[in-house]
Amino acid sequence: MKKSTDILGLPVISIMDGKELGNVKSLVMNSNGGTVAALVVDDGKWYLEAKLLPFSAITGIGEYAVTIEDSNAVASITAAPAFEKLLSADIKVIGTKVLTKSGRIQGKVTEILIDAAGQITACEIEDVARQSAEIPAQRILTYGKDVLIIKETADEQAPLAAAAVVQPIAEPVPVAVPEPIVAKPVLTPAAEIPVEAPAVPAAANEASSEAARKFDDKHRKYLLGKKANRRIETDNGMVIVEQGGEITEEVLQKAKLAGKFVELSMSI
Repeated sequence: MKKSTDILGLPVISIMDGKELGNVKSLVMNSNGGTVAALVVDDGKWYLEAKLLPFSAITGIGEYAVTIEDSNAVASITAAPAFEKLLSADIKVIGTKVLTKSGRIQGKVTEILIDAAGQITACEIEDVARQSAEIPAQRILTYGKDVLIIKETADEQAPLAAAAVVQPIAEPVPVAVPEPIVAKPVLTPAAEIPVEAPAVPAAANEASSEAARKFDDKHRKYLLGKKANRRIETDNGMVIVEQGGEITEEVLQKAKLAGKFVELSMSI
């Protein structure tokens, strides 16, 4: 398993020719498959077009070099048109914001882990509390240019599950009835039987609310002091924050009231 930093800057060596063909300048990402499709090779001839090395042509990635069988594997972009769209898409992954499917920001990507076939196996992130965490590829739904969309874990879905638990459950409730009453043919209607509300759902709801409050507090601290990279307005045109403006408590309150909190989170 390799990180991008283990590959960038390495010389590319042709085994057959014994020649150094340049150094790895960047990675070409394929967002559809979550893979590294090719390496951009800098051969020092900046006045010519980019040189590409398909990841499938790599023999090995060592500590000191990337090796290939033949120097012909490194080709110009003109000779490798299949990679032109990927270069134009300019998907970097590293540096993108991480957002759950329900719109909760989790942090940003700081590194990717790549296997021998070029497949991204995991992303390392810095979360909203500035702690390091790792997201496996199985949780990633979309590799976007600006945002990485991931599935929620069971813990992150807990507030939604707890809200469902508090709904009344229509189940028969056993009632202790004195012996003389049992002998009577008339039964007490179910609507007249007092039923004590279950205590467990309320406790679960309180725990979920507390978890949600903690997350929102971390999120708020993460945003405070950041700069907006674009102007955010309400639906009726009132300015919440100007481009380059600082995110303050007042800005956060305005964004929440206007339903623009997620948009603000993605624009810092």
